[in-house]
Formats: sequence, C-alpha cells, structure tokens
Amino acid sequence: MSSLPPGPNDPDATMRVPTPGRRGAAGGAVQPPATAARIDPGVPLDLSTLPAMNTLVRCANPMLALVPRIRGTVRHPNPAALRDTLLRQLAAFEQKAKESGVAAESVLVGKYALCTLVDEAVSCTPWGGTAQWAKMSLLVSVFREGYGGEKFFQLLNKMAEDPQRNIDLLELFYVCIALGFEGRFGVVDNGRDQLEKLRDRLVEIIRKVRGEFERDLSPHWKGETVAIRRMSSFVPLWVTAVLACLLLLGVYVLLVFNLSGRADGIAYAAVRAPAVPPPPPRVEPAPPPKPVEIPPRLSKFLRDEIAAGKVVVRDEETASLVSIQGDGLFDSGSSTVKAEYVPILKRIADALNQVPGPVLVSGHTDDQPIRTVRFPSNWHLSQERATNVVRIMLQVLREPERIRAEGLGETEPLVPNDNKENRARNRRVEIVLRVEPS
Repeated sequence: MSSLPPGPNDPDATMRVPTPGRRGAAGGAVQPPATAARIDPGVPLDLSTLPAMNTLVRCANPMLALVPRIRGTVRHPNPAALRDTLLRQLAAFEQKAKESGVAAESVLVGKYALCTLVDEAVSCTPWGGTAQWAKMSLLVSVFREGYGGEKFFQLLNKMAEDPQRNIDLLELFYVCIALGFEGRFGVVDNGRDQLEKLRDRLVEIIRKVRGEFERDLSPHWKGETVAIRRMSSFVPLWVTAVLACLLLLGVYVLLVFNLSGRADGIAYAAVRAPAVPPPPPRVEPAPPPKPVEIPPRLSKFLRDEIAAGKVVVRDEETASLVSIQGDGLFDSGSSTVKAEYVPILKRIADALNQVPGPVLVSGHTDDQPIRTVRFPSNWHLSQERATNVVRIMLQVLREPERIRAEGLGETEPLVPNDNKENRARNRRVEIVLRVEPS
C-alpha cells in the first residue's frame, strides 16, 4: 500500500504528472512507488520557520504543507499512525503559537480551522471517507465534534466583524480556503460560486487592513537617476547606435535565459506533481424522513400580518422563520426601516415573547454590488439592516440577550440572481427562532 506523496524535502522521489479528465491504466490499479514517503516530524527542515504572511500562518505551515499530500494519497497503510502524527503537529502548532505571543483564543480558533481542513482533506480520499476515520478524526479527538464545515464559516463571519483585531486568523482561514477547503459549500447547489464570492470578499477585507500588496517582482527594480554627460560632442553617432544595439541584444539574451530558467522550473514542478486520485465511491442518499406534524408556533400570533402579505412565516420542527421582503422594509441602498413596518416588527417581537428560544436576525441582499462611503459592500449594508431591525424589536422584546444580528450579503440567495424579480426575492430580512424539538 502507498503512503503519502513525497514532500518538498525528498528530491529523489518520483512524482507523477496529473491527468485531469483521463482514466488510469487498464484495470484501474494504482502502482505503488518504489519507496514510500512518510510523514516524519523530525526532518531537518522546520517549516514553521519559513516566511509567512503572519505569525499564526508561520506556526501552521507544517500542517498546511501536509494537506496537498493527503489529498493526493489513494491508499494509506496506517491511518491511525497518520492521525497520531497530525495530533503531534497540532500540539507543536499550539506550543509555537503561544511561544510567539499569539493570544490563547486565537490559537484555539486556529486549531479548530486546521482540524477541520485536515479532516476534510482526509475524507476526500478513498481510504479516509470511512466510518473508521470519522470516529478518530481530529475534530472528534480535540473538540468532540464530528463536522466543522458549518462552524468554520460561522467563525469566519464572526471574525470579519472586527478584521483589525482578527487579521491573523482571517489570513489563516483564507489559506485554508485556498488549499481547497469547501465545508458546507461542498454539499449545496451553486456552492462553488458562493465560495468564490466569499473568498473574494475575504481578500478585500484583508487588503483593507494590510494595504495593497506589492505588485512588482522586485521593490527596487528601478535604477538610480544619474546625470549623464552628453557624448555627442566627442563620440560619433554611429558608435552610439552600435552600442545601443549591443545593449538591446544583451538584454534580449538575458531575458531569454531568464525565461528559459523559469520554464524549466515550472516543467519540473509539473512533472513532480502528485497524480489525481480517483473520485470517491458513490454513496446512496438516505431515505427521506417521515413528515412530522408541526403545530403553529409564531404563525398563530401573526395571522393579520400574514393575511396582509407583509410577512411570510414558516414553522418547522426545530425553528420558526419570519421573512420580510427588503424592498418593502427599506428604501433602495438604505438601512433605515420604513415607518409603516415599525409596528409590524414590534408585533413580531411581542410574538417572540410568547415562545422561548434564541433569535437570529439575518440581512440578505442580491448580487448587485454597492459602493458607497457608508456601505463599501453588500455585507456592510446587510449587517446594518439586520442591526436596525434588532434595535426596533428590542423596544418590545423582554429578554434582549436572546437576539442577535448577522449580515450575510449575497451569500445565501433564495433563487438565482438572473432577473429583476428573483433579485427582489433575495433582498430580505429573516428572523429565525430556534426551539427545542418536541
């Protein structure tokens, strides 16, 4: 059985060129390498000392470097030993981060992101998508959780509320997404596009804190300006022309050699790239659950508003959702609640007083970008709208600690944003009440 693909410290190991869209050799057999490369935490090169965008990412480099190798592994002889190695790497990350002065809370969130990233990488392999690994995954071992694909993005949204304070964690989460982490977006329709938009928004947030990145290959590529003595008085013009041609020829030859060297490096890296693993086996979906009778919870208190078409209420087994269209609740590009909807929001808050449970108010927009001084993005507009709705409801809600606001921008559309009517449906505010199942 083959082990993990060779790492960056094994120049003699044979690598394979990926062949996307093609099948393997006849019979589907995977030929094992002559010598199996193993994860050895005691190799001379300490990846945590390599340059990185921040201290937290530098400490996480050893685990981040394992993710592409794990994804490219078709079979593994000893998953339990791999798990022990990963746990030691995780402990080393925690120790080095604390020694580098990283706050304990940031270290804990970073550990959660690394566990979730590695668990997903393992689950995408033929040998990792089994019940055996699920019982001994890193999340189960460290945090007693079986799946982190939802919480990963909840933590990301929470940290995005204060990017100046959480910039190191935001960059670590960006690296996890860049390494292929999908989480909940890997199981929803149009998830890849939603994840791309989220990653672009994350880059903008990081750029606002860190500033514009250096676009030149070298920050000191310009030469110094020196006063040049005119030579036309004592050097013939044809000599100057010949020297200029020779100079241009030398620059051309230098550039050709430079590009050839880069091309060789790229070709060598392509040859050493790991082979693309076969797709995981198809798993038949579980049969749909039997319908459960859900008694009216909030709808019985909001009959008049439902009949007037002001709100849409849906009572489910563990939650009740009240949806209000944003075009009626706000003016275009504004976060101020219209006066006619203030009594309706207070009526909803009064109905929530009758039913216990936490309440989440989330603001949603369409995919049309907004660029104003007050709202530089759709996320800022949706967050402000949700916050203003909460302020009005707190005038009636008896337990203010139950409710919180969250802006989701255009990340969770109800329907595709391909026409005017669909975009209007996606502009909304949702009030979700969570209850214990009966």
